[in-house]
Amino acid sequence: MGIRKTSLVFILAVFSCQGLSAQIADFSTINFSEADSVAMLFSGHSLDDPRKLARGLTESLSTEPEKFRALYTWVCTNITTDFTLYLKNKRRHNKWSKNPEKLAKWYKKFAPVVFEKLRLEKSTVCTGYSYLLRELAYHAGLRCEMINGFGKSTGADVENQVVNHSWNAVRLNGKWYLCDPTWSSGHIDGSTGEFIADYNDHYFLLAPEKFSINHSPEDEKWTLLNGLQIKE
Repeated sequence: MGIRKTSLVFILAVFSCQGLSAQIADFSTINFSEADSVAMLFSGHSLDDPRKLARGLTESLSTEPEKFRALYTWVCTNITTDFTLYLKNKRRHNKWSKNPEKLAKWYKKFAPVVFEKLRLEKSTVCTGYSYLLRELAYHAGLRCEMINGFGKSTGADVENQVVNHSWNAVRLNGKWYLCDPTWSSGHIDGSTGEFIADYNDHYFLLAPEKFSINHSPEDEKWTLLNGLQIKE
């Protein structure tokens, strides 16, 4: 689920690498270069011990936004998208989109495959990206949730669509923010099926009104629009 192709039909409507200008205004005064540098120091680190990795990525950083940035950067620059897994899941998803029971059974069977490939090969689909970010955040003492919904590509209508993507919400300094590690990590070449690593932080803590242009969560509260905040 939640993959982007470089062919015209699948290019995201608002995708562009906007650097730090894409970050939500609350953190405009924070320089994330130190967090990014820490993430680079742990490049290629094993996923056998997520707790150890999370601690290494965050223990030298003092603020919650910086800690989360290090985790986010690491996930986006060390995990690749598996196009074969994506296509396999997409076919089953399309086949059983109107049969929730069969679809649920498929996901139950498919999930262990996704997570094992993530652990061993650092390759996955959007569910794996959002799951890993949540787990690392948990070990770093940060509240992070997986959000399921519809990821809109060019020409698609966000209304009445079945779930096809996963992303994250994170609680920083007492407030919830949105991010999409899958779409920040790179893209798939539509002609070859090859994953092209191309990190950008456009979807790192992007303002809700911009994030909602191409993300529609199953649970409307996770749009965070109109100042909506999640009740604890």
